[in-house]
Amino acid sequence: EKKLSAIVHLAAIQKLGHFSELTLEDWRSSFDINLFAPVEINKICLPNLIENNGSIVHVGSIHSTLTKPFFSLYATTKAAIKCLTKSMAVELGSKVRINCIEPAAISTKMLESGFESNLNLKELLNSHHPTGSIGNPSDVAKAILYLIDAENGFLNGCIINLDGGIASRLHDPN
Repeated sequence: EKKLSAIVHLAAIQKLGHFSELTLEDWRSSFDINLFAPVEINKICLPNLIENNGSIVHVGSIHSTLTKPFFSLYATTKAAIKCLTKSMAVELGSKVRINCIEPAAISTKMLESGFESNLNLKELLNSHHPTGSIGNPSDVAKAILYLIDAENGFLNGCIINLDGGIASRLHDPN
């Protein structure tokens, strides 16, 4: 018999647009996937996670803290995931550990499709990260494995900025 010991929430949609043009339906569908789906899954699986001293990892985004034009909807849903992580960690911390990873640009199909018509923009994005490149899915996977490892029992309510240092870099005119 296998036991449920961890849940990782990676699913998200990223609806971009000017705030004034986003519809209430855009907001509802984004919150349904980016926030309410993890809430429901967490509630359903909570008894098994408690029984097995389990762990939940939410994958948020750098946009919960640092964002840019046309990302108001996505950024708001990811800020909600961060707050959900902290709130659940406080309420359930002695039974289930809840943590969050907030990646910056990661080389996913969604991100790469945005560069198909202009590879120079990808190189520019790479250069903005102090590491010299955007992240890879394996970077996220390694962070997840660290967070769900039962040996790391004191990690609870943690928000990991997996951002290649970009959140520490000031971008202003030279």
